[in-house]
Amino acid sequence: MEKQVVKRIAGSFMICVAMLLAGCAGGDENKARDVVTSFYKMHQQVRPIGALTLNELITFRHFMSVTLFDLLKDTSVAEEARTAQATQAAEDPLPPLVEGDIFTGNPAGASTFRIVQCEIGERDGKCAVELIYSDAKLKAPAKWTDQVLLTRDARGWVIDNIEYAKGAAPMRSGNLQAVLTKLLKRDTLPLQ
Repeated sequence: MEKQVVKRIAGSFMICVAMLLAGCAGGDENKARDVVTSFYKMHQQVRPIGALTLNELITFRHFMSVTLFDLLKDTSVAEEARTAQATQAAEDPLPPLVEGDIFTGNPAGASTFRIVQCEIGERDGKCAVELIYSDAKLKAPAKWTDQVLLTRDARGWVIDNIEYAKGAAPMRSGNLQAVLTKLLKRDTLPLQ
């Protein structure tokens, strides 16, 4: 009789633990979705074009991992240095390091977004985000899906990278960190 009671208590305990873990996983997914949603809502308000300004860096800082933020900051500093160097040399302005909206696969940016799904692990995750760009000049809106890669740090879920949808030009391919790294390497070449 005593063994049956212990088995029932152990079974009930295991069910409770499983329910708690399932609840935590669902909570983690909701928190990750909230970060991505808040980021894209802010993105729609700010509509960044080119390398981020100081105010834009400050605005987006809390959404970004340290690694991604450092790349964004370094790109902004490099852009400012290029502009200042061309101005001092009385040269024509150099083309910008970053063309268009760096946070989306479409350099023209996005008009709307929708999170399609999120896959969340213990330390990292990703959310598929459907983006649409439309304006009066387009016959049909451009529609694509970027993957937002997340990581967890002391603040909770943060964006670590964005994998761009692969598509025909002008769509970007690759990912945000790789694009920023390539731009920074290219910019270290001496200016002609």
